[in-house]
Amino acid sequence: MTADRRGLLRIEFEYDPRLVTLVRGLPNRRWNSAEKHWTVPMEHVVAVVELLRGEGFTFDEETLDLYEARRDPAVQHLTVSQLNLQVRKAVLDAFPSSLWVVGEISGFNKNAHKKWVDFHLLERDSTGIVVARVDAVLFAEDRQRVADQLRREGDPFRLEDEVQVRVLVQVDLRAESGQYRVLVKEIDPLYTLGEVARRREEILRALAAAGLLERNRSLPFPALPLRVGVVTSLGSDAYHDVLRTLRESGFAFQVVVHGARVQGPSTEASVLNALDWFRDRAAEFDVVLICRGGGSRTDLAWFDSEALGRAVALFPLPVVVGIGHEEDRCVLDEVGWRQKTPTAAAQFLVERVQEARDRVEGVVTDILSRARTRVREQGEAHRARARRLVQATRVHVGHEARELLHRAERLRRGVRGQLQAAHQTEDRFRIAVGRATTAYLGRVDAYLAAVADRVSRGARRDLAVARQRVTKAAPLVGTRSRRQIGRASERLEGQTKRLHAIDPQRVVERGYAIVRSAAGNVVTDVAQAPPETALRVQLKRGVLRARSEGEEGGG
Repeated sequence: MTADRRGLLRIEFEYDPRLVTLVRGLPNRRWNSAEKHWTVPMEHVVAVVELLRGEGFTFDEETLDLYEARRDPAVQHLTVSQLNLQVRKAVLDAFPSSLWVVGEISGFNKNAHKKWVDFHLLERDSTGIVVARVDAVLFAEDRQRVADQLRREGDPFRLEDEVQVRVLVQVDLRAESGQYRVLVKEIDPLYTLGEVARRREEILRALAAAGLLERNRSLPFPALPLRVGVVTSLGSDAYHDVLRTLRESGFAFQVVVHGARVQGPSTEASVLNALDWFRDRAAEFDVVLICRGGGSRTDLAWFDSEALGRAVALFPLPVVVGIGHEEDRCVLDEVGWRQKTPTAAAQFLVERVQEARDRVEGVVTDILSRARTRVREQGEAHRARARRLVQATRVHVGHEARELLHRAERLRRGVRGQLQAAHQTEDRFRIAVGRATTAYLGRVDAYLAAVADRVSRGARRDLAVARQRVTKAAPLVGTRSRRQIGRASERLEGQTKRLHAIDPQRVVERGYAIVRSAAGNVVTDVAQAPPETALRVQLKRGVLRARSEGEEGGG
């Protein structure tokens, strides 16, 4: 060690962590990074020499002369700085090497913006009361080393308040103030992660013992979860991701967001308050989402709360959990409807609504297809009956026409026969009587003429009657055909109206409701819905969830 013209003592040595810690305790020491040495004002020469002499340092003559000049053997007291240096040396001698210390970080966040950070390490008892505290310092070079160490481990957490850590420290005493402290050198990331995992496992064992792990997931998930409650930090990435996903789906989601703290010691109370708000209004919602974006494992560890786990497990509505990234897990993931991310949680609801829409469209398509088939079948049957009626009418008219023709032919043959018979009789009379009297033949001729006239008139009359029957029959055939066709059309129209009337959707639109069980079966008897049975009531617009109180007037 040497003295220079600037009134400073220059201290140089090969790097030794212990000596660095020792020199840092000297008052007003400074590190010259360019020339790689320490300096201390000459006024502290006595403290410097007495501190370093026992460490094997050598001193130039100027320094020793100055030491002897300022040292007064007759003085029987120490200065404050000398006392603190001796106490500091005693502390360093008692703890010559670094040691591992476990504690909870406190006061780190308010100094995190500085190059080196002053904070505290706390010890708490089982009730959470602080029973011990030690001041800690993380110098810039040590802070960089710890940051590199965490980075190599994948940045599993950040140094911040209320994180339980295991750190390698050097016990120290600040010479200027006489303040006892520890200098943090390294950190054990596995200890912190193990504490997080251990705490989570203890909470899950307690929830499993109470039978709560599957409680919320056993609730029937609504087919149309359109009324959504969201618990998240307002304005966060998770908030925007969820709302954007629901909005871009095109479905009529009704979203109510309750702001909550999702990191830090206020997380539990804030989220519980939001869940209590939604629980009081459970009838107005179908499902609740708890969302938070990604972060370190200690960031997400704020959701490893037994109180939050119980609140989610006992919540009366399904709780969808979208916290962190795909590989992250917390207690709420084990008791709620876990999704990988906030966006995945919102997409989960969109997919459930899409599935319900597809089912409804499938049922409607099936009903319409069956209705079209029935109408087509009835139309074909009606056309077949009309064809058969027309064909039968034509056959009947043809038959009647042929019958009239046959009768006319028989009538003509009969007239001819009578005429021939009359002529033959006339000839026989002529041959028999010869030329009897002219008067007698005249009467015979008159008689025959009269007979011929009557036969002719009778034939014309029969033909006229036959024509009238044909004329009357033809309109009747057409009228009866049209009447039968009309009756068939009326029956077809009545069946179509009845088919339209029995469409379940028409019933609902008239103000009625369709009550179904949770399995989707239509409830038609009170015996199908005993007390506490979950029911779905389909209305003209939307579906209500209900719970049966049993038969009216029942016990």
